[in-house]
Amino acid sequence: MTMRDPGTSDGAQDSDEAFRAEIRSFLRNAVPADIRAATRAHCLVTREQAARWHRILHAQGWAAPGWPREHGGTGWSLVRQAIFREELAASDAPYIENLGIDTIGPTLIRHGTDEQCKRFLPGMLSFDDFWAQGYSEPDAGSDLAALRTTARREGDCWIVNGSKIWQSLGHWANWALLLVRTDPAASRKQDGISILLVDLRTPGVTVRPIRYINGSHFHVQMFFDDVRVPAANLVGEPNGGWAIAKGLLVIERLFVARVAECKAELARAAALLHPPPGEGDPAMRGEQEMAFALTARRHAALEIRMRALEAAWWPAIQQAAEGGRPDLEASLLKLEGIQLLQDLHLFRMDTHGTASLRLYPEALDGQPPGVPDDAASAGNQTLHMWRYRGSSLAGGSSEIQRQIIAKAIFDGQTELDVPRNDHLGDEQAMMVDTMRRWLSKHYSFEFRQQAMHTPGGCSASAWSGLAGLGITSLTIPEALGGMGQPMTDLLPLMETLGEALVLEPVPWSAVFGTQILLALPVGPSRDARLAALAGGDARCAVLCGKEPGVGKTPQPTVIAQRVGDEWQLNGDDAMVMGGTDAHHFIVAATLDDGSLGLFDLPADASGVVVQGYRFHDGRGAAEVQLTNVRLSACSMLGQGEQAATALDIGMTFATLALCADSIGAMRRALGITAEYLRTRRQFGRTLAEQQVVQHRMADHFRAWNGARHLARRVLADWDAAPPAERRRRICAAKHLSGVVGRAIAFDVLQLHGAVGLQDETPISHYSKRLVGNDLLLGSADTHLGRFAAAADAVPPAPVR
Repeated sequence: MTMRDPGTSDGAQDSDEAFRAEIRSFLRNAVPADIRAATRAHCLVTREQAARWHRILHAQGWAAPGWPREHGGTGWSLVRQAIFREELAASDAPYIENLGIDTIGPTLIRHGTDEQCKRFLPGMLSFDDFWAQGYSEPDAGSDLAALRTTARREGDCWIVNGSKIWQSLGHWANWALLLVRTDPAASRKQDGISILLVDLRTPGVTVRPIRYINGSHFHVQMFFDDVRVPAANLVGEPNGGWAIAKGLLVIERLFVARVAECKAELARAAALLHPPPGEGDPAMRGEQEMAFALTARRHAALEIRMRALEAAWWPAIQQAAEGGRPDLEASLLKLEGIQLLQDLHLFRMDTHGTASLRLYPEALDGQPPGVPDDAASAGNQTLHMWRYRGSSLAGGSSEIQRQIIAKAIFDGQTELDVPRNDHLGDEQAMMVDTMRRWLSKHYSFEFRQQAMHTPGGCSASAWSGLAGLGITSLTIPEALGGMGQPMTDLLPLMETLGEALVLEPVPWSAVFGTQILLALPVGPSRDARLAALAGGDARCAVLCGKEPGVGKTPQPTVIAQRVGDEWQLNGDDAMVMGGTDAHHFIVAATLDDGSLGLFDLPADASGVVVQGYRFHDGRGAAEVQLTNVRLSACSMLGQGEQAATALDIGMTFATLALCADSIGAMRRALGITAEYLRTRRQFGRTLAEQQVVQHRMADHFRAWNGARHLARRVLADWDAAPPAERRRRICAAKHLSGVVGRAIAFDVLQLHGAVGLQDETPISHYSKRLVGNDLLLGSADTHLGRFAAAADAVPPAPVR
C-alpha cells in the first residue's frame, strides 16, 4: 500500500509520484558498493560509513529533508519528507540516527540565535560535527525534570558539573545539546532548567562507551567536571529550557513513529514466506504446511497493524502541516510504531529459526561476513532485533507515552468525552451532529431496554425517526426517492448508531439489502423495492446462506426450481439479521443449472415461515423456512455472475458498516469506563489514579484509534483499487475491529468490577454488542485467514 496524503489532489499526487521516482532512481545508483553489501548483510553501520553516506546526500542537497531551504535544508513538504524516508528505508542505504539533523538542528532553527545557526548548522549538514542529546541521567531515568547536572554562571561562561547517560551513538559525537539545572531554588522542578551546547572536546568532559546488548558500542555515559561552556552557547533564555525540551518538535516526534521503517521491514519479512514444496514425505509436508500457514497468518496480522498505523499517521501529518499540534497523536503513533517495529524484527528472527542465533563479529564493524547472504542475514538480523528493544525507551519511554495518553483520557481531553468531526466534510458533520442529538433525546438506554423486549426486538417509532433523518434513503438515487449520497456519508452515521447501541436493523436493511439492490441492473422489481426502502415504511432482510463473507463463493441454503413460468423456492436460513420485522427478503438461491439467483420475496408470501429470536446482546434475528414458495418470473432480481457480484458488494458494505458500528460502540464503552474510573474510589483514591489502570486504558485507546482510522480509510481510492486489494482492506478492518473490540469488551467489564456484569448496567450491553459484532459476517480469525490467503494476489512492493 503506497503512502499517500489523503488530502492530496490528483495533480499533486502525480507530482509526488514523480518525486518518488526521482528519489528511487538516485538511491539505486548512489549507494557505494561496500555500503550496499553491508546493508544487505544487515551489518551495523560504522561512523565512517555513516559520514560517507551522509556527505553523498549533502552533495545532493538532501542531508536535512526537514529543514527550510534558507538553512541548507530541502524545504520539502511533510508529504515529500515522508516519501523520502519511505524510499530511504526501502533502499540499500544505511539507516543513521542523526539527532543533529532530526531534532537538534530544528531546535536551533526555532529557538537559537542567528549566530548559533550560522555557527552550528553547517557542521551538522556536512557531518563534520556529530551531535548527541544529553537528557537522561543515571538516577533520573525518564523523569527529565529530576536532572541533577548543574550549570552556574561565572563571568562569560557556564560551569557544568554532572553526568548524562544513554546517549545514542555518543561515542561518534563531538558536540552535545545538554539539559542542565541553572536555578536549584526554583519552586517547581521543571523550572530552572536551561539548554547548553557543549563541545565534548572541552577539558573536564569524559565520554565512557557502554557496550550494548547486541555487542556493539551504542550508548555512552558522559561526565562533566567543571566544564566551561561559553555563555553564547545558551539556547533560549536562562531557565527556559524545559519549554523547549518538552515541545521538542511535534513534527520530528511524528517521524519517530517509524512508519517508513515499519513498511520496509514488513516487505523484507514477506520475502521470508516460502510455501513448502509439493513433494516429499506426506507427514513432513503436512507439518511444513501447518507451520507456513501459522507464519503467514502472523505476518498478515503485522501487515494489518501496519495499515492501521499508516492510516492514523497521515491525518496527524496533515494536522501538523496545517499548523496544528497533534501532541496526543504523536504519543499514540510513537507507542504503536515502535511496538510494531519491534514485533517485525522479532518475526524475522523467529522465521529464520536457530540460524538467527549465530553471531558474526565482523558485522559489528560494518563488514559482511564471508558466508552466503542468507546465513549472514539470519545471524545479523538478530543484532537489529536486540537493537530495537531499546527504541521503546528512547525519546520518552513507552510508559511515559502511556502516562501522557492516560492523562488526556482522564482529564476529558480526548474523543471519548468530546467526539471530533474534523475528518468529515461540513455536510457529513452536520448529519452526524443531528443524528447524535436525536439519539440523545429519543434513544436513551432505558428506551432501548424497553424496545428490546417487544415482539420484534426493536421499536417501530425509532425506525420511523431514523428514516426521517434520512438513514434509509441516504445512498438510494434521488430518482427513487433517496438522497444519492455515497457510502462514505453513511459510515459516520453507522458509528453514531453504534455509540447508542441501536437495535434497529440498519446494517441489514439500509446497507446489506440496499447495496445488493443498487448493484443490480435497473428493473421494475428492483426499483420498486428501492423506492419502498427509501421511504422508510419498508424493511428488507437477506437470506444469504452458509458462511457468508467478502470474496467468498456464495453457499445458498435455498434451492430455486423452474416450474412453468414460475420459480419454486425451498430451503431455510437459520440466521437472517433483521428478519423478524422485514417486509421483503432478498433470497440467494441455487438454480437448476447450479448458478446463483437472487429473488425478491414478500415476507407474507405463502410458504414462508419466520421464527424470530434474540441474540445475547438484544438484537433480533430470525430463522426463515421456505416450503414450496411460488414466485413469478419477474421476481428474479439477478442471476449468475451478476447476482454473485451484487451479493458480494452488499456483503462488503455490510461488513464495513459492522466495523463502523463497533468503532462507535468501542468509543462509548471506553468513555463510560473512563468516567466510572474517575469517580469510583477504592482505598481512599479513585481507580483512575492507579498506574496499571491508566496504562490499560491508554492501550485500549491506542488500539481503538488504530482500528477506527483503518476502517475510515477503507473506501479511499476505492474505485481505483483492484478487487483483491478491496477484499484485503475489508478483511483488515473487520479483523482489527474484532480483535480490538473483543479486548475492550472484556476488559471494561473487569475495570467496572461486579457492577459491570449486571444487565441493567449499560457497559454490559456494550460488551455483548462488541463480542457479537466480531462473530457476525466472519470473525477476526476468519478475516485474518482470508487476508493472509489473498496476499499472493496483492504482493508487497519489492524492497530495493
